[in-house]
Amino acid sequence: MTDALLCVLVTPSAAGLAWRGALVERASQLGWSITDLAGGTEALVTDGLVFANDHLSMQAFPPSTRAVLVDTTATDPVDPSVPATLETVMLRSQVLVQAEIAATHGAAVLNAARYTLNFPGLGLVERRDGAPYRIHPSVSESPLALFDDRAPGTFANWSPRWFVYGGGYDGSDDEPQIDMTGRMRPMVHGPYIHLPPGRWRVNLNFTVDPEKAHAPLLFEWGSGVEFCRIMTEIRHRGAYSVSLDRVWTQPEPVQLRIWPAHPVFQGKFGFLGCRVTRVAVDDPAPLTPTDRIVDAAVV
Repeated sequence: MTDALLCVLVTPSAAGLAWRGALVERASQLGWSITDLAGGTEALVTDGLVFANDHLSMQAFPPSTRAVLVDTTATDPVDPSVPATLETVMLRSQVLVQAEIAATHGAAVLNAARYTLNFPGLGLVERRDGAPYRIHPSVSESPLALFDDRAPGTFANWSPRWFVYGGGYDGSDDEPQIDMTGRMRPMVHGPYIHLPPGRWRVNLNFTVDPEKAHAPLLFEWGSGVEFCRIMTEIRHRGAYSVSLDRVWTQPEPVQLRIWPAHPVFQGKFGFLGCRVTRVAVDDPAPLTPTDRIVDAAVV
């Protein structure tokens, strides 16, 4: 195995695009070959600069030759002055999960927002993309910030703008108001951001105006068909919060779903977003069971 080897996993982003160009330029200066892995070709590569697609393909290379470039911003993959779409955030979260897993197996973790980085084998490399690395003000609080640190307590605030509203809403993207009238259905769901294995807690805030009736609400936190859930009934207009706590055993796109627990004839629901937090596996707080009836906390 030659010393001229570096396997890199790059988070798809404006900074990642600039870093890819800088790495290719540096490797070319040193006379290295450049390879993009695809379809099991990693077994054939023994030297040069290698771009990986996931943690699994990186495992064919020694840990000392692996590096991951992490970008947790929520900006467009080409122009960082433009906010990312939900689809872009979802894709970036998939790669960030792979990068986190790779880091636990020895890969060097490098912050793509920097302009000079020290890469195994290549040494110091500078990216020059011609403009300051900007974060669009509407996404300065990125939903991917929970990937900035793997320690318990790391969190990200997920704005209402990253969720899906099947029946539409009034108000703004940041403070949607939903008419609860109608059948039982998910009023809010998403954002399908991928999270790595571990224990994750969601604390969500909302407002309710039951309009002189009552608002039976069901909150679910999970993925696929596996959710923990709690139910509550709101009888007074005001601001409320609930919390759900669940363990994921494998990387999955997660969902927070909010339903009327049964058909209702009136009522307004305002979603104020949520905070998602890494929780230590041995945290003494109980996990949220599959079904539980609780009183929502008054904010």
